[in-house]
Amino acid sequence: MTTSASIVFSSFTSAADPMPRAWSRFRDQLTAPSERPIDRLSDPQAGPVCVWRLLASNNRELGRSALIYRSFDDARAAVFEARLERRDIEIRSVHGPNAGTHGWFAHEADAPPLMTCGRWYGAHAASVDAAQHSIEAFFEATVLAEGHRRLSPDRRRSTREAMGAPSEIVRSRSS
Repeated sequence: MTTSASIVFSSFTSAADPMPRAWSRFRDQLTAPSERPIDRLSDPQAGPVCVWRLLASNNRELGRSALIYRSFDDARAAVFEARLERRDIEIRSVHGPNAGTHGWFAHEADAPPLMTCGRWYGAHAASVDAAQHSIEAFFEATVLAEGHRRLSPDRRRSTREAMGAPSEIVRSRSS
């Protein structure tokens, strides 16, 4: 299979950032409590965290790391280690939170999840097909070497939020 998929990394300034917390909540919907890896989100004072995403050539997310790592170096090393070992990866299909939704996660036998889907699918077959494609792409993807995106909590501010509330804008115009 020829692929131009890539594995990219994102770092967050704090484990308390909403994005890694949302990442962890989504993962926890896919896995049973006994299958969940322990990550740094249990201690919001733990400092920065990093995740990886598997992207198709059109930047569509195919999969994402199940673990949240301490640093870019830890995340990147984990990707290379998983790709070097290339053991049998099992796909576990799961029902989503709403009727008719399906998701998946991939893991080695008796090991915590390695990768999860990034969204819910409307059909079980579509979920399984996406999982199989994602596993193939993971082993052939380009692992970006130039670093990672550093994201801070204020990256999601809209233009309107940056300008202030509408009432503040009206007042400043009338001043």
